[in-house]
Amino acid sequence: MIPIEGVGEIAGQYDGMLIDQFGVLHDGSKLYPGSLEVLAELHRLGIPVAVMTNSGKRAAANVTRLTGIGIPRDYFVDAVSSGEVAYQLLASSPAKRAFIIGKEGDDYGFDHFDLVARPQDAEVLLILGSDAPRTSLEDYERLLKGLTQPAICCNPDRWMITSSGLYPAPGAIAALYEAQGGSVRWIGKPYRDIYDHALKVIAHPKRVLCIGDSAEHDVAGGRGAGLATLLIKTGVSEGLSEFEPAPDYLMERFIWR
Repeated sequence: MIPIEGVGEIAGQYDGMLIDQFGVLHDGSKLYPGSLEVLAELHRLGIPVAVMTNSGKRAAANVTRLTGIGIPRDYFVDAVSSGEVAYQLLASSPAKRAFIIGKEGDDYGFDHFDLVARPQDAEVLLILGSDAPRTSLEDYERLLKGLTQPAICCNPDRWMITSSGLYPAPGAIAALYEAQGGSVRWIGKPYRDIYDHALKVIAHPKRVLCIGDSAEHDVAGGRGAGLATLLIKTGVSEGLSEFEPAPDYLMERFIWR
């Protein structure tokens, strides 16, 4: 694990970058200081960037979020979300009726399913988001109790960053279902499907750096895909000093120099 001051110290060693969204580029409402400069410099150098995110929403919704928060559209090739990867993988699913667990009022774009109002009526459970703190883990435990349908978790994150603190994320809900004996397929970082998709988006360069704020997801996933890793000590890693697995590089903030 090599401490560095800025991405500019090592950018020339790589032909492509997979960069996490929440906790690296922004905090959910505003860009972190310096993050836009990093993207601008990578764009100037011609290094393709895919923004990777454990978001249950599809790619287009995440592109809209990124541009709406102030990132020029030509600074990244595309957003690669776990929701988009799941949508494409499930396109040929024989299941037709799905129950979505997510944030109330959100549209996740899974239009190839007939969405049902009760989980008991579904052939598959789609765990796409969390309605915490309005809905607690205990509420979700009661909702899932006694169900036997297969579940797809499209966001393995256990915790989500909000302006008012950390709250249980879809990964925590899926873990509850597994603990009850339910079958869960996990899609998103650190699992391989999302990395295969992201590498395709940036045209499979030989030397790729994964950048994120979570050792559990970003570092483990990057290493599992055979890629170099850089951990940023913001987001879920803020205030931590030990990381497992250890990244190749470590930075305090996502800055260029």
